[in-house]
Formats: sequence, structure tokens, C-alpha cells
Amino acid sequence: MRKIFLACVAVMVGVAAMADERSEAMLKRVAEYVKALGAYEAEFAVGAGDYSTTGRYVVDGDAYHIVVDRAEVYSDGRVRYEVDHERREINVDEMDLASRNIMDNPTRCFDFVGTEYRSEWVSEDGRTVTLHLRSADEAVEGDIYLTVRQASGQPEKIVYHLYDDRIEVDVKKIESRKGGVKSFREADFRGYDIVDFR
Repeated sequence: MRKIFLACVAVMVGVAAMADERSEAMLKRVAEYVKALGAYEAEFAVGAGDYSTTGRYVVDGDAYHIVVDRAEVYSDGRVRYEVDHERREINVDEMDLASRNIMDNPTRCFDFVGTEYRSEWVSEDGRTVTLHLRSADEAVEGDIYLTVRQASGQPEKIVYHLYDDRIEVDVKKIESRKGGVKSFREADFRGYDIVDFR
């Protein structure tokens, strides 16, 4: 009986290792796909509970510019400027280069290779694959589900689960872009209150 149990455990460990290898290989394909774009732009739809909207972002190296509803986020790779046009307020903070959240740091949102995230192959339908990613520090990002095209590694959807919150981001378009990222200029926001958290 003990031999049968040990054989079953060995098979399960082998299957888990194979699944991990498959998910790691797919994560590399995703990272390579995005890296090959160079500077790129993406259009997306985001939903959380009853809230839904669309947005877009542009990435060039560590710099980015995001537009969602009546808000914009600028970053030069070091400092993050979050502009709320409705409240006429700008929050300034250091950029979190470790974040993999598309709304906080789109420069790293599809690059999980060599990070402390554990990956697992969840499902496939012949065209797409869904991977489950879990941070070693669950308070950071929670659980992430990444759906990509199996053949190319092109990202299609990313879902974040943190505590009771679920944020779903559908990537509608992602393509290379010529030209730089729009930079933050304080002169463009005269009359806005600036709150500096640095």
C-alpha cells in the first residue's frame, strides 16, 4: 500500500512540475511578445463590480501615460503623477517598479519571468491559455489570472483578485507605437492642487 501511495505522490509531483514548466514557458513567450513591441500602446476595458470603463496607455521603457475616464497617470520611470481632472488634484509619488498591476505600472504588467510569482497552467481552449499567478506576498497583488493567445503570447485579459475585490481588464488592442510617451508638465495643470507623497 505504501508503494502505491508513494507512486501516486511521484506522479502528482511530476504532473505539477510539468504544469509549472508549461506555465513558465508561456510567461516567457508573453514577455518576449511584449518586449518585441518596443514602445507600444494598448486600449483596454476595465470592470470592477458595477463599475466599467475604457482606457488606453502608452509605454516606452519605464515611462508611461495612462488615460482612464477623467483621470490620467504620467510616469518618467521614477516619479508617478496621478491627475484627477474632476477634483483638479494631482498626487505625486515614487513609481513602484515592483508592481505588476496594469493600472499602477503598465511597464511591468505582463512580465512575470524571474519574479517571486508562482505560476500555474489553469485552462486552455485551443486558442488561448489562462495562467494563475500568485505573489509570494499575497498582500501585494493577490491572485492574478492572465489569459493570452497560445500561439503568440499576446495578452488578452488580466484579472486581479485581492481580498474581496475583483478587477477585470480586457486588452482590446496592443501594438507597437512610434514616438515617445506624453510627459507630465505642471504648467498644463494650472489651478490644480498638488499633493506630494514623496
